[in-house]
Order: sequence, then C-alpha cells, then structure tokens
Amino acid sequence: MRRISRVRVSGWAALAALGMWTVAAPAHAAAAGAAATDPASPAARVAAEGAVSTGSVAPADFEVANRRISTMRVEVLGITPAQRAEDAGHRLDQIIKSGGPLEVTTRPIPEGVVVLVDGKAVFRVRNGDVDAEAGETVAASAVEAAGNLRQALGEIRESEDARVLATAAGYALLGTVLFAALLWLLVRGYRVLAVRVHAAAQRRMARMLPAWTSEVVGEAAVGGLFTLPFKLLATVLAALLSYQWATFVLRRFPYTRPMGESLRDNLLAALGRFVESVLEAVPGLLFVVLIFLLARIAVRAVRAFFDGVERGHIHVSALDETTARPTGKLVTVGIWLLAIVAAYPYIPGSSSQAFKGIGVILGLMVSIGASGVVNQMVSGLMLMYTRAIRPGEFVQVGETEGTVKSVGFLTTRIETLRHEEINIPNSVIASNVTRNYSRLAADGGLWIPTKVTIGYDTPWRQVHAMLSLAAGRTDGVAKDPAPRVLQTALQDFYVEYTLLVCVATPTLRLTTLSRLHANILDAFNEFGVQIMSPNYEADPDAPKIVPKEKWFEPPAAG
Repeated sequence: MRRISRVRVSGWAALAALGMWTVAAPAHAAAAGAAATDPASPAARVAAEGAVSTGSVAPADFEVANRRISTMRVEVLGITPAQRAEDAGHRLDQIIKSGGPLEVTTRPIPEGVVVLVDGKAVFRVRNGDVDAEAGETVAASAVEAAGNLRQALGEIRESEDARVLATAAGYALLGTVLFAALLWLLVRGYRVLAVRVHAAAQRRMARMLPAWTSEVVGEAAVGGLFTLPFKLLATVLAALLSYQWATFVLRRFPYTRPMGESLRDNLLAALGRFVESVLEAVPGLLFVVLIFLLARIAVRAVRAFFDGVERGHIHVSALDETTARPTGKLVTVGIWLLAIVAAYPYIPGSSSQAFKGIGVILGLMVSIGASGVVNQMVSGLMLMYTRAIRPGEFVQVGETEGTVKSVGFLTTRIETLRHEEINIPNSVIASNVTRNYSRLAADGGLWIPTKVTIGYDTPWRQVHAMLSLAAGRTDGVAKDPAPRVLQTALQDFYVEYTLLVCVATPTLRLTTLSRLHANILDAFNEFGVQIMSPNYEADPDAPKIVPKEKWFEPPAAG
C-alpha cells in the first residue's frame, strides 16, 4: 500500500539532522542495549524516564494525506524530530495495512501523551514538543493532534471510495462550468460598460475641453481615464472568482482538501490582517487629517492677509502690491511643507522600507533636477524684492524691449511694441544689464539720445541750430526741459553731435525717435547741409575749415 504519511522539515536542517542520526544512532543503540542488562545504571534510568535532548534541532511536521497532524520539536535519545515523524509514519502505515477500524485514542504517559490507532501507539506528544511561550499545553496539543489524525484517516477512506470520488468530480466539474460562466459574464459586462463609459466621457470632454485637447492627448486616452476604475474592479473580481473556484475544487477531493482549506484560511487571514491594519491606521489618519485641516485654515488666513496688502487695504512697510503676492505664495508653500513634515510619521506605511526607498529616490531626483529651478527661483526672488522691475514698467533686457506683464518665480513676461509676448528666464535678467525707462520718467521725463556725424567744414553752430529746430518740430518731445545738443566726439574726419530730447511717455520712445529722425533729415535738406561722415583718402585742395564769416550760417543766431 502506498505511503500516506510524510515529514516536512527544512532541507539543510534535515540533512544535518540525518547526519547526526547516522553517527549517533549506533552509539545510542549500544548504550541502550548495555543499560537494559543493568537496571541500576544511569543510562537505564534515563531510558525508562524517556529523557529528551533540548539541543538546537530543527522541528519537523508529521503529516498524513497532506494534512499536518503534529509538530515534533525535541530530540529523544539521539532521534531527531524528523526521524521521529518518519518512524510515526511507518507505524501508521503498518496499522492501516492491518485493516482495523482505525479508531484514534490518546493516553497520558509521564513524558507526555501518546496517540494510538486501534490501540497501537503511533507517536508521542512530549513536553518539549509544545510551545509554552505561546500558551500551548501537552494535553491540548495531543487532543488537536488526535483530531487531525482522525480527520486524515477519514479522508483516506474517502479516497478509496470510487463513489465519493465520482461525486467530488461532478461537483468540481459543475463548479468549473459555473466559474467559466461567471467569468464570461464579468468580461462581457465590463466590455459593454467600458464602451458606454468611454463614449459618454468623449462626449462630455468634447463639450468641456477645447478642440486641441483631443489632438494632443488623444480621444482614447481621455476616455481611458474614466474606464480605468472599471477595469481595475473587473480584474479584482476575476481574481477573487479564480481564488474561490480553486478553493472549491481542491476541497472536493480528500487528498487536496488541506490545500483548499489553506487557501481559504490564507484569504481570511489576509482579509483579517487588512482590516486590522486599517483599524490600526485610523488614529494616524485622523491626526493627518487634523494637521492638514489646520494647515488649510492657516493658508486661508495668510492668503486673505496678503490679498489685502496687494489691494492696498492693509499697509505694511516692508511689503507693497508687487511683493505681496510672491511673499504670500512663499509663506503658503512653507506652511504646506511644515504640515507634510509634521504628518509624515503618522502616514500608514511611512516606517516601511519601501516607503523609505521611494522617499530616497524622490529626494535624489529632486536634488539632481532642481538646481536649475532653484537658480531661477532665487533670481526671481531677487528681482521681486529688489524691485528692479515691476509689472507695467517699460524696460529693455538685452535686445528685448517692452512692457513688463508679470514677474514670476521662474520667468518674467514682457510684451514688446510688436505685440509679442516674450518669456525671459529670471537668471538671464539677473545676469544682464536692464534698462528701466519708466522708473524715473515721472521725475523729469525720459531723455533719449540720437547721433549724427558731420564733416569739419560745416559750422557747429549751424548743426546745433538745425538739430534744435528738428527737435522743436517733433510731436512728443517736451519743451521743458528743452532739447540739448552736445559735441560728444571729434573724430579723425568728422564731428559727432548728440541730440538729447525729453519724452514724457516711455512707451512712445521709438515712435518719437522716428519722428525726430524725419525732422532732422528735413532740416538738413532745407539748409543744404549734407549728413555724411567723410573719410580721408588724399590731401584736399583746400583745408576743410569754416571761415569766420560763415560761423553763424542760418538757422544759427549771430
């Protein structure tokens, strides 16, 4: 008859135990034989009392028909727990072959409790086999072992009954058909529901979002966001159905029934651990919610305060309408960061290695990629709090000239005169020379220069008079203060004249300068003076000088 009992023990521990048994068994057998002839010897007393070894040995499970009967933990007279379980299996096989009623009973002995089948000892539950720290007792362990053995022997009888096996196969087939039908209904229902939800989401998104959204993101991606929860739910239900089907089929047959029961017990244990974890996490979650509620209240108060400063309802000497908004944002970010740090220890799973690993990876990513962002933010803060430029001012940054629309943490937006919006990184503005045409315009206007170069044979007083005449004819040039003309350079072949005019509106600088250039051309043409920058090629026939009688040529005043 086939063996129906087996031993389960860790591989390396079993090999070590068998090795010890191979070496120690002959010596123990010889000692036991010698002690039997001398009742007064110490060895005889030890054998009679059933002495056990409490050395470090690997425990072994005694199993019958895939069902654990008892766990053996102590070594007896050099016999390891694995060998004790193996011997119990041999004895049980012989009892089953004898064809008795297989009645399981127990009987107490000085060293524990012996479990019998048809009055024959199969194995002993010894005092060292129980886990006293877990509250186990020898009597309770023996009763449990006897019940497990009784159930295993009953399943052995079932496995030899063809009618019982046929019935089990019928139930398994019926369960499989039902499982396949439910799985088909689940898949079919998910597909129908997903199609309807996808179509409804597309229609709703088409009305709510602009047309370019579907082109950039894709209609399938937008609809898939709404069908994803249903897909996850269907997957979970399919997994649970498969788990229940496997449990049902395995429990129908005697030999696989313990595996089916273990599947059910594992599922219930997992659900129990999940519920227990949820209950344990509730106080921490409540504390996290309380922290974020307090942070939200503080953020609202800060936002209301800085909104009042920005609108001018609240006056603070260190802040104005330009710096109030970024300062409020900084304080808000600080409050949320403080809330996250305070709530972190109370978040479920924050102490796990996985959570810590994710935190390390995120910190590494931020530290590597945030250097440029931090540089831009620091530059933005410098621009805001030094008030170098403000929204509404007309400035020039490098080759870009226009009106400042906003100064952000990362970039500054400037609208040019050509109605272009240009985003300039704050670090670029901080490292370049910035001309602010609006800052001092209210205090005397904006002075703008223009230059002409005229040969030495033209009287400088005449040039001054023509430039002043052109400035007086130009709309947008202030009369007070009056325009000024300077000889800014005496070059090798010509004189450089600079005309300074005052403009009240900085945004009209280029327009006014264009009109001024047109009037300069008209004035010089009117009085027959060439605007040119002569260069030296050869000695002239006559020196290029202005006679004294021509020093006050019109429109110069004498």
